Amino acid sequence: MRMQWIADYKTGIEAIDEHHESIFERINEVLDALDQDAEVSTIKRLLILFESFLASHFALEEMLQEKYVYPDFSSHFDEHKQLAKNFSGLIMHLESEGASPYSNKSLKELIASWWASYMAHMNSSDKQLAEFLKNRM
Repeated sequence: MRMQWIADYKTGIEAIDEHHESIFERINEVLDALDQDAEVSTIKRLLILFESFLASHFALEEMLQEKYVYPDFSSHFDEHKQLAKNFSGLIMHLESEGASPYSNKSLKELIASWWASYMAHMNSSDKQLAEFLKNRM
C-alpha cells in the first residue's frame, strides 16, 4: 500500500504543496516499514517523525491563517487538532500492540482510515484556505 502524490492535490501555495508532498513521502516510509515487518522501535520512530512533521505543517497553515485573517480559522484549527489527536492514537496503538504481522496489518488499516480523513481535509479545507490565500499573498 502506497500513497501516491498527484498534481491534482496541489493547492497553488508553494509552501503548503511542498509540505503536502512531504507528508505523502513520510507516510509511505511508515507503510514500507510495516510491510517489511520492521521492529517496533523503527516503526515508532517513523510515526513520531511523521507526527512531528505533521505538527509543523499544521503550524505553517495556522500561521498563514492568522497572518491573513482567514475567516474559517477556528474550524480549520479544530480539524487540525482532531487529525493530530487521531494520529497520536496510532502511536498508542503500536505501543499497546507491538509489532507482528497481525498487529502491523491492524495498524495499516488504522493508518488507511486516518489517511482518508487527512485526504478529505487536504482536498476540501486546505483547498479552500489556498483559494483564500491566493488573493492575499
